[in-house]
Formats: sequence, structure tokens, C-alpha cells
Amino acid sequence: MKSLASINAKDIETIKMALNDAISDINVELKNALSETKMKEVMEYKTRYTRVYDKLRTNPSIYALAEYELDIAAGGLNDAIEMLEENMEDDLDDQEKSDILTYKNDCQRVIDILAG
Repeated sequence: MKSLASINAKDIETIKMALNDAISDINVELKNALSETKMKEVMEYKTRYTRVYDKLRTNPSIYALAEYELDIAAGGLNDAIEMLEENMEDDLDDQEKSDILTYKNDCQRVIDILAG
């Protein structure tokens, strides 16, 4: 079992990239017609993800995050994995598929550390 101390600069970049991807996906979802309840829920996720993303941009250390923010980061990583799985079905060349698979594996590895 790996500890938070094993999270390096590359892992922080993976977390930031996943949060950014999740925020971008939320922005697309917000362009759709949503019920007021769903809109509030989606905006709440965007606010949480943005807060953690901005915190990591300011201080790129896993120790900059409170415990609940680690959970938010894990949620962003999970959301990124879901988006990647959806995109694997698109018309991609071998290099793009390889890049997506590497990113997905990086996301999963960091989730496993955060869950530990």
C-alpha cells in the first residue's frame, strides 16, 4: 500500500488535468437544459472541482489539500476515467488510444493511492 507521500509532481499534474477535464465536461453539461435541482448539483461539483484545482495550481502538493478535498480530487479522477472510457469508442488512431490508456492508468493509480 502506498501512502500520500508517494504522490509526486507528475501525479499532481494528473490530478489537475483530471479536474480540468471534469470541469470542462461540466461546462458542456451546463449548456444543456437542466432542471433547477440538477443545475444546482452540477454547479456544486464545478465549484468543488475548481476550488481544489486552484489550490493545487497555487501549491502543487498533495499536503495542500484537506481530507475532504482529497475525496473531491478522487471524484474528479473518477469522472475523468469515465470520460476517457466514453472517448475510447471514438475514431482514434493507435497513438491517441495509447495516450488515453496511459492517462487513464495514471488516474487509476492515483485513485488507488488516495483510497489507501
